[in-house]
Amino acid sequence: MLSVVIPASGRGWTLSEREVPTPTAGDVLVKVRASGVCSMDVRQSLGEMGYPNLIPGHEFVGEVVELGSDVTTLAVGDRVGVTWHQRWCRVCTHCVNGRLELCKRADETGIHMDGGHSEYALVHADSAVCIPDGIDDADAAALLCGGYVAYSALVDVQAGPARSVAIVGLGGIGHLAVQYAKAMGSSRVVVVTGDEDKADLARELGADEVIVSKGGDFSAELKDLGLVDAAVLTSEAEGALMSCVEGLAPYGRVTVLPATVNGVPLVPQRMLHYKLTVTGSSQGPRNRLGEMLELHRRSGSRVLVEAYPLAEALDVLDRVAARRARLRTVLIP
Repeated sequence: MLSVVIPASGRGWTLSEREVPTPTAGDVLVKVRASGVCSMDVRQSLGEMGYPNLIPGHEFVGEVVELGSDVTTLAVGDRVGVTWHQRWCRVCTHCVNGRLELCKRADETGIHMDGGHSEYALVHADSAVCIPDGIDDADAAALLCGGYVAYSALVDVQAGPARSVAIVGLGGIGHLAVQYAKAMGSSRVVVVTGDEDKADLARELGADEVIVSKGGDFSAELKDLGLVDAAVLTSEAEGALMSCVEGLAPYGRVTVLPATVNGVPLVPQRMLHYKLTVTGSSQGPRNRLGEMLELHRRSGSRVLVEAYPLAEALDVLDRVAARRARLRTVLIP
């Protein structure tokens, strides 16, 4: 089978032929239909995370073609999706409390075990999620990281009816967060982007107001429009978090997503007086994955995605690393 492989730490990707694996107890063999590429893949290829000689790809969709022993939850022909974490221990404090994403003994897809940038992949059956009808393969693959994180972030900041929310950054995560915020009933959605060409897109996706910020500080513009109850930060622009904090109404909440890796200075005095909350968001808890997929299907939300053949994976990695991708990118075996 054709596969993307990380040959050594910091050595990027290479294409290689590998044997199709055989599922053992608890696993299934999936014929991959689409596998999403994101910024974490770039970081891994640069040697910042993960291990060499593994197949990357932590968000993929495929068809179950073979069952390992003891698998009763899936059947051959099922269309399933796979996310960042697999094989949770189920006995640690986090697992018992339903926070599987915090399990320290879980395997990370494409990091501790082979991922989905391949023609076939082994998947732990209990870790797979069935993909609803009405969401095609390429869209679903892109949702299993970006959509999952976007929805989790909105839940964390309590987006919904009678609450206004700012989405900072209109990239792979942000363009989904705008649509989900509207679908969840948010009374007002403000998009902050540094790209003037994305202003019209933001409105197409449902934004009520758009701020085009050429620098990191957009607090004055946000205040002029009116303070917001919540903010989802997907941008690494310097000063973006401080601007969010300055633009929050009393008891407001801002969350910082994994897409931001730079330092995040705060404004303690304002946080104290306005009783603000700053949190971090990632994928999870697990129930939010199914909720996100159903919200996406029911609301008719769109994924702006580019699809490329698996054979072009090396060029795709360069495209994503150079930020030339159109929001979300997937590989099609």
